Amino acid sequence: MLRFAFMMSWLVFVAACGEQIGPQGDDASQDQTPEIADQVPETPDEPAAFIQAERSTVLPGEASINWDAARTDLASNGDTTAVPSSFQIQSGADAPPVPVLLPTGIVTAQSVPGEAPRFREMPDGYFARYPGLDYDITVSGTNEVFDVPGDGTVQDDAARFQTTVSGAIVSLQRYGADYMVEFECNGVEGAEGNSCIDEAEALDVARNLVIVGSR
Repeated sequence: MLRFAFMMSWLVFVAACGEQIGPQGDDASQDQTPEIADQVPETPDEPAAFIQAERSTVLPGEASINWDAARTDLASNGDTTAVPSSFQIQSGADAPPVPVLLPTGIVTAQSVPGEAPRFREMPDGYFARYPGLDYDITVSGTNEVFDVPGDGTVQDDAARFQTTVSGAIVSLQRYGADYMVEFECNGVEGAEGNSCIDEAEALDVARNLVIVGSR
């Protein structure tokens, strides 16, 4: 009987202690639990979108040729212009799309024996090649122009000279078409990269081109 009373007292004591310790234990466990909802991982800043810079558009076009002036100059030349017998230049509707200008004088005189000049018509113009002792000359004309924003108009006969690795180039405009005269050095000068022609001589050849064909 005494033992029974003692066990009942012990159970009442344990129950009373559980009511006090249990809630505190729960509060402590809740305090130690991290608040997951508040810990959102930070996302790195997204890179700015790439915006391509605007560029000027360069579009090819066809030059406006002054055929009336070309035919007038061709008629005034008469028989003074000698066209190499190794090629024939078409006339009328079959002629190249630009007036044909060819060199004379010193160019024909310095031609290499056995190597005839060559002429070829192109869709946008033509080119003619003259083999020479000191240098070869290539004359080309084109009606293709590039409309570059901001560029000024090149005046006729405004020849521009520049040296190259193999010689020199002179560019000019006539009748609305663009022409280029290229000098390619032969022999020792060409092999060593030295110029075989000076600016004055190159400009003289380019400025004395004569018209030998027109539509």
